[in-house]
Amino acid sequence: MDVDRLRAAGLYDPDSPTASDRLALLEYLEERGATVAQMVEADADGVLPALSSYLAAFAPVERIPVAEVAMRSGTTVEAVRRLFLAQGLPLDDASLVPAYVVDDVAAFGIGMSLFGEDATLAFTRVMGASVARIVDAAISLFYGEFDAAAPGDETELGRARNSERAGTGFGVLPSVITHLLEQCFRMNSARTVATRGDSVGQTSTVAIGFVDLVGSTPWAAGLSLKDHALALSRFESAAWNIATEHGGRVVKLIGDEAMIVASSAATVCRIGLSLCAAVTADPTLPGVRAGVGYGDVTWRGGDYVGPLVNLVARMVKVADVAAVVVTAEVRQQLENDESEAGGSWPLTDIGSHTLRGIDEPIPLFSLQRM
Repeated sequence: MDVDRLRAAGLYDPDSPTASDRLALLEYLEERGATVAQMVEADADGVLPALSSYLAAFAPVERIPVAEVAMRSGTTVEAVRRLFLAQGLPLDDASLVPAYVVDDVAAFGIGMSLFGEDATLAFTRVMGASVARIVDAAISLFYGEFDAAAPGDETELGRARNSERAGTGFGVLPSVITHLLEQCFRMNSARTVATRGDSVGQTSTVAIGFVDLVGSTPWAAGLSLKDHALALSRFESAAWNIATEHGGRVVKLIGDEAMIVASSAATVCRIGLSLCAAVTADPTLPGVRAGVGYGDVTWRGGDYVGPLVNLVARMVKVADVAAVVVTAEVRQQLENDESEAGGSWPLTDIGSHTLRGIDEPIPLFSLQRM
């Protein structure tokens, strides 16, 4: 190890009280392939011990200027910058980026030729947001669970060793995600065909559900941050598992609320009733209620928008605790389901309701657990 070079780079001060710890860390990182430039960059960001996690998760790659990326891919620096911004990655003219970005820019060009630049950038933003969430969840898992379960050496070298273990685990994610992409593509392609029918463009006919924790603000105020996070995690886990088991999908989780979609109203109603029962059985969670609507929505970026979504988000507040409130269109769908399955849905007419942001009163029906 060239100590003089480390001193010149500002990485090592022999007169520092922690000089021996810092030198041990630098030796550890160098043994794992870290360059002085990488260590300088990580140290400037205040995350030098965490560099070991990156080294454990990813193989070394060539890094090249943005202008060279543009030249190799036959495009402009501005086009590369737009791609990076859509991915959620800051970029300036002095940035050095992995050489494989040349292939990413080429893929971006193919997307633009097929779908146009605006649509391709919108899809890229979805990818960027999804990957950022995965990475944030992985880091949160490490600091919230692994780091707490494996205390010990609090020196920089000790933190680097813990980070390396986390990086080794993170390194398997790309393969797992590739497999998951294939399986989800197959499943969601069939689901999309079922919900689109004769629709054109980005319109689909689906059932939309919202499941809402009742009185979540005062409930949260009575819990510690950790207990609140653990309780919400149980709600989210129940929503995800129940929706999946019934053939639906959780579109998004918004704090104390879950948005669910499926091709049939009966499916979303079953999900809503089952989730209400699961939450009611959990003594650490507050009350819960749900709303379900059926009709046309705009489908873009992995999300669903339109008047129906707004309606269901408003009308869930009308539902009694542990009940599901539904629209007249859903009632009709459930009556059709009864005739096909020979069962019965216990619906109660609760009259028309004036909802915030909705011009006309909406006839609603309450559904209790069968």
